[in-house]
Amino acid sequence: MAVLASLVVLLVQHRRAEPGQATAAGPDSTDVAAVLSVLRRHAAALIDRDQQAWTADLDDSAAAAGYAGRQRQVFANLAQAPLDAWRYVLIAPVTDSNVLAPAAARLGGQVVIVHVELQYALAKVDPAPTGKQLWLTGVRRGAGWKLAADDDAAGAGGASWRGPWDFGQLLVRRGPHTLVLAHPAHRQDEAVFADLIETSLPVVTRVWGRDWNNQVAVLIPDTPQEFAAVTGGQADSHELAAVAVADQVRPDGVVLGARIVINPTNLARLDAAGRRLVVAHELSHIASRAVTSDQMPTWLIEGMADYVGNLDSGLSVAATAAELAADVRAGKAPSALPSDAEFTGSSALPQAYEKSWLACRLIADRVGQDGLVRFYRVVAEAAGVDPATAVAIGLRQVLRTDVAAFTAAWRSYLIGQLR
Repeated sequence: MAVLASLVVLLVQHRRAEPGQATAAGPDSTDVAAVLSVLRRHAAALIDRDQQAWTADLDDSAAAAGYAGRQRQVFANLAQAPLDAWRYVLIAPVTDSNVLAPAAARLGGQVVIVHVELQYALAKVDPAPTGKQLWLTGVRRGAGWKLAADDDAAGAGGASWRGPWDFGQLLVRRGPHTLVLAHPAHRQDEAVFADLIETSLPVVTRVWGRDWNNQVAVLIPDTPQEFAAVTGGQADSHELAAVAVADQVRPDGVVLGARIVINPTNLARLDAAGRRLVVAHELSHIASRAVTSDQMPTWLIEGMADYVGNLDSGLSVAATAAELAADVRAGKAPSALPSDAEFTGSSALPQAYEKSWLACRLIADRVGQDGLVRFYRVVAEAAGVDPATAVAIGLRQVLRTDVAAFTAAWRSYLIGQLR
């Protein structure tokens, strides 16, 4: 009886669904395989720059016209982008009838919706493909399948990622260490920002060494919506001049999907020293990403990046930490290292960064720049085990001191520098 029951279950799981329906276990596995075959062909068409094959995979019904039009534009927008990889890898078919039924009704046919990972790599700057989440709809047309949508699962938490190619034509500028992607509105900015990054790279390498991928992808979005999309919603373009993002750090230390995303309007408002600080700061985040722990104190992560950004600036300490200097002159010297909360919407955000920078500067003054990097690495490793004791471990191992003594020394140091 157990064997018979198992056969019945298998028959139920693999029974072909009626148009617009799915079995209790989800879409028929044969149909899922057929849609994945379409996606493999679709990806190959993009890599091969075969527009006819790319278009042939798109549903031409009125219900899918918007998606088909956007996909044709994506193909054109990527014309100059140097792609080393583009493929779709199945995560799971969507089985929720509340998602499948409306899509089938809208398209007037049987549908399969697959949650996939788009794995893509930009030539030279990506050491390996990075992955982004998409929810793609295939619809049966005759004996085959066509691609019809990427937003049918959005209401159920399946919002497909949008890349820069979803927001318009991409212009590409290559440099010795940079690949800049921008839209036509920022054609003139590509050279300016590429040169800024190229001149900042040696400073970052001087601190972090050559053990990082110093081929940098730079994105220049046109709108706040695009900025939010390509940064994964991690950043607000109204507040930032630039931000460094990365998708993943592999166990072997390879950083995937590293990008510097620039807000050209805000960056242009800064003077030359400010622009250089921002770019070197973000480059330092990329260079240190493989050894950075998310459990580290924010003051060390941001202070280290500001330490790199301020190297060779030619500015005095008081000019660099102007807001904190004003506080010190007013008798409001800090008594504790910055908390993580001070970096989240605090009205004294500049002071938080300046306090952090001076803490890292003090460490470098005491044990040298290499000692500062060692301290960062020790704290990062310790934070992965116990964040509460990580700084104490780093201070003991590298500076031969404790938190209380270091905090007192740091307070005296910044008062002396800024008074």
